Amino acid sequence: MPIVVTVKGGKCMGGHHKVGDRWEIESVTPEGMCLGAWGAVFPYVMVLSMKGEFSWEKVPSKIPIHCPDPEGITLEVERIET
Repeated sequence: MPIVVTVKGGKCMGGHHKVGDRWEIESVTPEGMCLGAWGAVFPYVMVLSMKGEFSWEKVPSKIPIHCPDPEGITLEVERIET
């Protein structure tokens, strides 16, 4: 079951990402995602890939994450059920 990471808002201060960028993650680190964004989403990707959920979210298999840069992008991490 793939995990999808999508840039939902903000501005990438490093100029690497833009709103709408999307990565489908299955078994390897996604090509083209900066290390800061990957470091931010990785723990959540692991939870979702092991069928875990975030019970406090409206959709437990989807969670918003902010880039480590306080003025950077926001990302959405979501498990896609197939």
